[in-house]
Amino acid sequence: MTQLDRLQTRINEHIPLTRALGVTVADYTGDQITVKAPLALNHNHQGTGFGGSVYAVAVVGAWSLLELWLEDRGLKGNVVIQSGAIDYGLPVNSDFFARCALPSAEDMARFERSIERRGKGRVVLEATVFVAEGRTNFPAATFSGRFVVVRD
Repeated sequence: MTQLDRLQTRINEHIPLTRALGVTVADYTGDQITVKAPLALNHNHQGTGFGGSVYAVAVVGAWSLLELWLEDRGLKGNVVIQSGAIDYGLPVNSDFFARCALPSAEDMARFERSIERRGKGRVVLEATVFVAEGRTNFPAATFSGRFVVVRD
């Protein structure tokens, strides 16, 4: 089983909402992740993406990136979101995806040192949501969230 397969199983088991939303982990490069979701499971009364679903997919993307980052470094910890905000720029009118990249190497090094020295660390991650068809060069939504990792 690949690292992404293990992550997919884990999010589906531990975050049941991801099954209902149809969230799938599409790609991971070591410093960036992409998660996808179908509009058919995430639409509102107008047939566009429900804001709560779009938010949840962005959070799952950011959370998943931190989970894999920890795993890649052999660190054990619990990842939780402390705060988050989203801005919606375009209606989500087709299947959509959230892409989240790690902040600067300097920020991540400071984050890792905090986990090692204090047993916890905080980092801000940003995820961008795009529609799968059409205007993919302009975000449908942008999410920013502060995540906390507490070492096991």
